[in-house]
Amino acid sequence: MIKISTLAITATSLLMLSHTAQATTDLSAIAKKRCGIQDSLHVFEALGRNDWALRCRHLSPRTYDWFVNDDFGNRREHPIYPSFTKPGNFADWIAAPRVKMASCETHGYSPIISCVSNKNFDTTPFTFASGEFTIYDAYTQQVQQLVVVDEQATLDNLHYREDTVSITAKKVPVQQIDVMTIHTQSGKTLRITQDHPLLLAEGKLKNAQYLSTQDTLIAHDGELDQITSITTSTVTAQLYTTQLNTLDAAREGKTQLVITQGFLSGYLADNGELDMGQRLVLRDSLPETLLR
Repeated sequence: MIKISTLAITATSLLMLSHTAQATTDLSAIAKKRCGIQDSLHVFEALGRNDWALRCRHLSPRTYDWFVNDDFGNRREHPIYPSFTKPGNFADWIAAPRVKMASCETHGYSPIISCVSNKNFDTTPFTFASGEFTIYDAYTQQVQQLVVVDEQATLDNLHYREDTVSITAKKVPVQQIDVMTIHTQSGKTLRITQDHPLLLAEGKLKNAQYLSTQDTLIAHDGELDQITSITTSTVTAQLYTTQLNTLDAAREGKTQLVITQGFLSGYLADNGELDMGQRLVLRDSLPETLLR
């Protein structure tokens, strides 16, 4: 007759619980990174992933319905979607398709991790007096006090004022657009459309599609921040036709410098005429070594 002490059983149980807790912690960290960074999808991308997974039978109809709809049968504001991982090795994953009719092959990867989609990519947010808003959100919430760089500001003395604006906006059909993801030396990230203008250290506005790692951006506090990498991706997005016009007749038709995701950028009001004065004032405060 073999006797096993209670102490031995307790020690074994504690060891198993310890391993289980560690595995749970590791999986949680992996899932957070996967859903938040590596395989982060916006609403329409998530819906495409789910449609593909259902068609290819990687999701059951019941799971698909739960991912896409809430308990009342209404479409979720932020659908859930599967991220595909190698069984037994959660760190090994693939970027599964985001369109319904893509190939069903997963090469042995399974939908083990579930993620919640991000907000739709619509337009780049600007800083208003009451916070960051896309133009459409500012329009629907009747936000009018846009934060702009004061005409007398320099990089050594950046200060802002509130500009009262009128906004009109109208939804247009959902479509695919190219989006630039820009990483900077300070660790910041911008996600903007290709035609969005950003202010460079030499005092010029340049559309995102023409930027390179040779360019240096200006943060809202005046700090210079060099671009370290740029990637382009195609997303399915809800777009809007918008107009943002200043109510100050003296500034009508001039380019205003605003804050976009923490960096100085521009928007062109009304008739499209460019006003270079403010950018030259900013340029005059820069060291000669930064001008090229």
